[in-house]
Formats: sequence, C-alpha cells, structure tokens
Amino acid sequence: MPELPEVETFKRYLDSTSLRQRITNVEVRDAYVLKRVSVRQLARRLKGRRFETSYRHGKHLFVRTGDDPPSPRLRWASFWLRLHFGMTGSLEYLNHDEVPPKAARVIFRFANKCRLAFDDQRKFGEIELIEDVGEFLRTRGLGPDALEITLSEFKAILGKHRGAVKAILLNQQLIAGIGNLYADEILFRTCMHPATEAARLRDKDLTRLFRATRYVLVKAIALKTDFNRLPKSWLLTHRGKGGRCPRCGRALKLATIGGRTSWFCVHCQKRI
Repeated sequence: MPELPEVETFKRYLDSTSLRQRITNVEVRDAYVLKRVSVRQLARRLKGRRFETSYRHGKHLFVRTGDDPPSPRLRWASFWLRLHFGMTGSLEYLNHDEVPPKAARVIFRFANKCRLAFDDQRKFGEIELIEDVGEFLRTRGLGPDALEITLSEFKAILGKHRGAVKAILLNQQLIAGIGNLYADEILFRTCMHPATEAARLRDKDLTRLFRATRYVLVKAIALKTDFNRLPKSWLLTHRGKGGRCPRCGRALKLATIGGRTSWFCVHCQKRI
C-alpha cells in the first residue's frame, strides 16, 4: 500500500514529467475511482488547463490546475486535483507510442501527445476535484504530515493519547502519512515493541521515536522506495513469513496490534 514515501515519490515523478503541459483530454476507463465528480465534469474542467504545481500531505497528493482562459472575457479560478492511491495505485508517464497499463483507470492526455496514467489494479484509489486543500484536510480531520511535524508536536500527540504506540503512529487523524510497513520499520529501528503503551514512553523514548520516523521516511524517499535498494539491516527486507531478524537472526513474530498485522523481533524489541 502506498504510504508517505511512495506518494512523495509519485509527487516528484509527476513534477518531473507532467507539470506545465496542456491537457487536451481526460480518458476515464473506470469511473469507480472518481469521487464526487462525474466523467463529464472531470474532462470538462481539466481540458485546456495545465498542472501548475503539486503538494503532498500524508498519503494524499494534490495537483493545482490553472492556465490562461481561452478568452479574455472569461476568468478561470484554479482548483486542485486530489489523488489518493489506495492499496495499489501509482502513476505512469507514457510517450505517444507506449501502451497504457491494463489497470489504467484514468489517463490525462497532453498536447505533446504524451499521457499520464493513474494505474490502480485493485481500484481502492480516489480521484477528486477540490477547491481548497486546507479545507479538505480540516474536513477529513487529518493530523500534521509525518515529515512536517515538529519534535514538540510529536511529543504532545504521543503524550496525550493512550494505546499501543503502533496504533498511534498509524492513526491518520493524529499523524498523517505513516502506514503499516513503515511503522514496523520505525519501531524496529528504535528497538520498541509495537504493543508498547504510549503512556509509558519517556521523553528520551519519544525523541528516539521521532528521529527514527524522520530517518526511515527520508531514507525510503531517497531510495525511491525501491525495496531492493533498502539496507539489509532494515526489517522491511526480511518482513514476512519465514523472515528472520537482521540483528539477531531469530525468527520474526507476526501479531495483530491495533487491528493491523505487525512483524517484529521479540528478542530485540522489548516492551517499555
């Protein structure tokens, strides 16, 4: 499932391929991914515009649209295209002679004959048009972005909420962007059991957790979330059935914590 590092990678990919290109048409191959906008509305509102800039918050990618109107008598207000990648979503930029992927749900066509495909095999992704990003974030009740949050904000959030530390890291209303995979990696890096009660964390534990969060997310982005390039010392390269701890070599344990599956090392990750 795309988490903050994957969505940030998609953002940078879109920025490098698709900004400032005039949209000539929008092809919707499966309207299931459209939220609160019809096929006709999406094509009508985007045709003739350009993607001007992008912004990511948590697992959501927002792309601002705008351009000069076709007539000086008209005034075009800018709005945002919201992309959420669900469990299997991604972006693929296609040259004019490239065949779109079979799971392409929406294809944005540009004046240079290239296209940007929103690929989503399991169709849990979302595409929507919104007027105001800030209002969307408030309406959804999303917490601060995991890479924008300060240490003091992080400590305040963890300090006033009860429950397993992993469940708090995964709560998008508290901190936006961390998913199941990277939460396991963050906790492995801090040698912290995922079921550790947040209320038991000391100030130095919270600092370690904050630093590990930033390190893991930034490192994954730098490696373009390519698991084959991740350090072998990371849990993610061993996580799964038959996996062994890269520190001590013992078998990893699977448990359900906060309603989510968790992989961890019982020996290296102790409850505080």
